[in-house]
Amino acid sequence: MLASMKNTFRAGAGVLLSAALAFAGTKTDVGAARIAGTAKDSSLSGTARFEEVKGGLKLTLALSGAPSGTHALHIHEFGDCSDSGNAAGGHYNPDGAPHGNALKDGKRAHPGDLGNVTITDGKLAFEAVLPRVSLNSGRRPVAGRTIVLHEKADDFGQPVGNAGARVACGVIAVVGKKNPERK
Repeated sequence: MLASMKNTFRAGAGVLLSAALAFAGTKTDVGAARIAGTAKDSSLSGTARFEEVKGGLKLTLALSGAPSGTHALHIHEFGDCSDSGNAAGGHYNPDGAPHGNALKDGKRAHPGDLGNVTITDGKLAFEAVLPRVSLNSGRRPVAGRTIVLHEKADDFGQPVGNAGARVACGVIAVVGKKNPERK
């Protein structure tokens, strides 16, 4: 009986080790959004890249042709940029949390609140790890939603931050896979 238990244990341990090794080599999804100005004559354009990392979802954002100054950046609930970005709906807030800055207070603010970005000479290069969200799994996935740049800075007032109109918008989509070993 003891020999049988040892063999069962070895077999179980082998299965767990195989599963762990398979998971370690699993490719992770990569997301992207092509961002465009919401006005018909806008030259604003850019890209956002989303990648699962330790601690959340890494966002790498590049914009050009944007109005200089400080602007609010949010993830909105729907994947639709029509109607000057208004079809994107409200901020992504799956937990009904108060408005704030998820990058500074990720435990209290809702995950659609990415704070403010400063655009200089029409250009922006921004990178941050978004806490408590994922690309397309878990409780707070952002794929199929939008990333939105607003005309004004977010004042962090309730319920939405008074950031004004939506000047740029892009739908977040899963676009491929990345090996976790690659940087």
